[in-house]
Amino acid sequence: MKRIFLAACLAAATLAASAQQPDFEAQLKAHPELLAGTDYLCPTGPAALTKAPKGYKVFYISHYGRHGARYAWQSDIYDWMNATFTEAAEAGNLTKYGLDYKRRFDSLYPEVRYRVGDLSRKGWKQQEKLAERMYKNFPKVFPDGAEVRAWTSTSTRCVMTMSAFCQGLKGMNPDIDLYENFGKVFLPAILPQDSGNPFRDKNFEQTPVKIPETWRQYIDRTVDTKGILGRLFKSIDQAVKPEKQWDFLSYLWFYAQGMNSLDTDLDFNDLFTDEELVDLWKVDNFQFYTEIWPTHKGYQPIVDDIIAKADDRIAAGRIGADLRFGHDYTILPLMQILDVNGMGHDILTADEIPVWSQTYRVPMGANLQLVFYRANKKPVLFKVLLNGEEARLPLETDNWPYYDWQAFKARYGR
Repeated sequence: MKRIFLAACLAAATLAASAQQPDFEAQLKAHPELLAGTDYLCPTGPAALTKAPKGYKVFYISHYGRHGARYAWQSDIYDWMNATFTEAAEAGNLTKYGLDYKRRFDSLYPEVRYRVGDLSRKGWKQQEKLAERMYKNFPKVFPDGAEVRAWTSTSTRCVMTMSAFCQGLKGMNPDIDLYENFGKVFLPAILPQDSGNPFRDKNFEQTPVKIPETWRQYIDRTVDTKGILGRLFKSIDQAVKPEKQWDFLSYLWFYAQGMNSLDTDLDFNDLFTDEELVDLWKVDNFQFYTEIWPTHKGYQPIVDDIIAKADDRIAAGRIGADLRFGHDYTILPLMQILDVNGMGHDILTADEIPVWSQTYRVPMGANLQLVFYRANKKPVLFKVLLNGEEARLPLETDNWPYYDWQAFKARYGR
């Protein structure tokens, strides 16, 4: 199917947004690869950065990053697809296109079937490059002896992500003082709402979703599930039980977007039209937002840790960085709490979700950095970088992207 991006398919979600809110329609038109959502790969190249105010010098970075590119996270995605296509082929239930799809799938299945959740080679390289970019952007943070501390979730892909990132920094300066940390004791600053966190606090303010429409209702009015599956199977109900058809279709979509993370030229997006790719992206945005928003304030301990560690650095005058590594379902609530680029907006309708909460803001390797600056007898300033680009907070400043650290603590501390 010819890949032509159609502007008309986005018109339904056009809504007024604040001047600081990015125009998602324009971004998708210019970069349709963003439709991969959380499977989009965070760019590792340089971005334009604003010069620090006169007299200020950078000295510290506080970082939270999502793990790098990985294989599919669902435990059964590869095996369910394999079993379904194998049974359909044996029953003569595949269309001509379905046979070609199965041929491509079969060529990759032996490589991926036992790699569910693993960091991929691309993910490792991506983290090395992200670390190199951090170093090149702020070399004065990483002189000989600079104190760099890293913490990670207990997920293997996050542990490997931390190691790859730290290796990237060491490659730039072998003489930094770097230590990687791992263990449940660090989970409040990494995964505060994880069931394995012994310090988990359940007494936080719940923030119910105000959207009247359910996810399933939104799917029904947005996606033609049978229309898509009918391109693969002669009899859809024979191939996949009716109550499982959306689940299977969602796996096909995630599988296709997951090719970004692998060393392959295979493309499975040709199953979908351009309009359907937008629709499926919207459905994923809906699910991600509505799952995360109700409990996002339960991730305040990450903010507490950011404040505590930054204040320690400021008081001691220590140069370096604190690095945290976790998951998309943790960095999104952090962004919601801080209201980075308007992502803390309380959404009222399903069609507002793509305006305020885009999944491509939380790609593979997503990272949020608070970069700190100091000057003699002047307040400590900081700026926020989201995926390498300067971002906005709902704080007053006459010198954006720089904000006063005391103002941050007054708003977000507790």
